[in-house]
Amino acid sequence: MTRWNGTSGYPILDLNKAEDLGAGTSQSAKFGIELTGGDYKTAIIFSGTSGKKVTFEIGNGIQGVGADFEVTLGSAYEHIIVLDSGYFKKVSGTDKNMVVITPEAATVFKVVELPQ
Repeated sequence: MTRWNGTSGYPILDLNKAEDLGAGTSQSAKFGIELTGGDYKTAIIFSGTSGKKVTFEIGNGIQGVGADFEVTLGSAYEHIIVLDSGYFKKVSGTDKNMVVITPEAATVFKVVELPQ
């Protein structure tokens, strides 16, 4: 499984500074994004084939109760989400500190850690 983190896979923003997010990275299989910042600090921007789904797996911590979260992609839109890390972050196992995402088809992702 591909893993992204703030030192190798996405920028960490500073206040009052512009950052080029680039073209993004296409993912077509399950992958993980490490949440290196605090709660509500990582934004995930994504786009892909209209009607296809992107699934954000539920976490395995005390707040990880309920169902996975699915987003159905629009045709010409970029979507952005800032996930509740307590609900979605894995707190143990091989995916510790990760949010695990599974796209139904090739989807372009950009990730950015927001400033405090």
